[in-house]
Amino acid sequence: MFWKQKPTPIEACAHALYEALTKALTQNGRIHVEDLISAAAAIVGEASIEAAGDFNPRNHEFAPGGRVFSTKANELISGDKDFDEAPSDSIIGILKDKLTSCGFTKADFPILKDVFTYFAANVGNKEDWGKVPLSVPKDNHPFILPLRAAYETRSIVDTTFAPLGDNRQQRLHAATLTLAEILCKTRDVLNRRIATTLAIETVNGMAKTAPMTDAAMAKLKTEKKN
Repeated sequence: MFWKQKPTPIEACAHALYEALTKALTQNGRIHVEDLISAAAAIVGEASIEAAGDFNPRNHEFAPGGRVFSTKANELISGDKDFDEAPSDSIIGILKDKLTSCGFTKADFPILKDVFTYFAANVGNKEDWGKVPLSVPKDNHPFILPLRAAYETRSIVDTTFAPLGDNRQQRLHAATLTLAEILCKTRDVLNRRIATTLAIETVNGMAKTAPMTDAAMAKLKTEKKN
């Protein structure tokens, strides 16, 4: 198990989500690692929106897939600091702690400034609806849209995070630990710098993207029928 000592409730929920996601994304005994990383990162992104509290990611009036910039997003991601100075309870701080403990080095992480700059410079492309701007090679892009992954895994997240109740900060912490566990477990499957870049760019992008809602999905289904 990822945790060497008796896990805390947050750690236990994080591992439960890791197992549930792995099972859900396994087909014919195989799993596309980029989809697993992207899905977990998309969940972290949506949890960031939830923790920021600017709007309800599951019930809002924004157009799903549209970019919604938040002054709190970068605070949650890295305390609005660079990699070395990111607070220990930020998304980057948690990832850095867990990943370095399983063999990652600073060179295995992208430069945060580059992540934020790349996103800002590449938003607005209609062909990227449901996706996030990714600087990793196209061969390492996920097959499943992160917008779809976040929406379709909500029931899994709610079930595995039930012990945490409505504590939004704890849910974000647990989701980040799930992402860390996935990156550690796949560290020898995918180039580490590509894996962390995919993860962090997806977290950043989805934290600044309006999620899909049940109302919007129902409208889409109605439009397709007509």
